[in-house]
Amino acid sequence: HLTDSPLQVDKKHCLHFANRRTKKLDRRALWAQGLLSILRKLKSAPDQEVRILLLGLDNAGKTTLLKQLASEDISHITPTQGFNIKSVQSQGFKLNVWDIGGQRKIRPYWRNYFENTDILIYVIDSADRKRFEETGQELAELLDEEKLSGVPVLIFANKQDLLTAAPASEIAEGLNLHTIRDRVWQIQSCSALSGEGVQDGMNWVCKNVNAKKK
Repeated sequence: HLTDSPLQVDKKHCLHFANRRTKKLDRRALWAQGLLSILRKLKSAPDQEVRILLLGLDNAGKTTLLKQLASEDISHITPTQGFNIKSVQSQGFKLNVWDIGGQRKIRPYWRNYFENTDILIYVIDSADRKRFEETGQELAELLDEEKLSGVPVLIFANKQDLLTAAPASEIAEGLNLHTIRDRVWQIQSCSALSGEGVQDGMNWVCKNVNAKKK
């Protein structure tokens, strides 16, 4: 009966993690390239600026999502106390993403950022079922806001990498999204941590920003 020596096991262990890291970096690189190609498609006028409002309850994953969009390190994320803004530029096109903190005490200030919003992205923690009612109420109030009237809304059903995550279809039904009639909307499963599903959501954003701008 033969067994691997400690040295062989260590080599295999290191090789396994090196391969995993390489694959992860490759995915990030491909994802970043995909985002740039999306931004180029989105551009319909020179120096056009698009304002995207990124909202959701605290701990929904908004800042992780924002850092993914900006291809920044996501290993150290702290709760957003005020707001973050990231601008991604490509060939004269500027995409401004506003990430506003989601703690209860901050939410009354959300409305200060509603002006001139082109797209609303609302992020939900799909694994936090106890807060579905709360997040649904906040979303309903946003959709009733006059300054956000008719603004396309993308709902990211985030944290789909967790086993306890509810599927997007279940969340859509629970939040009665099918009753939204005054704007285009989409719910997209995603994991801000891995980037999975984020590009699909941004494709939808691009298509609907162009439609709104025409």
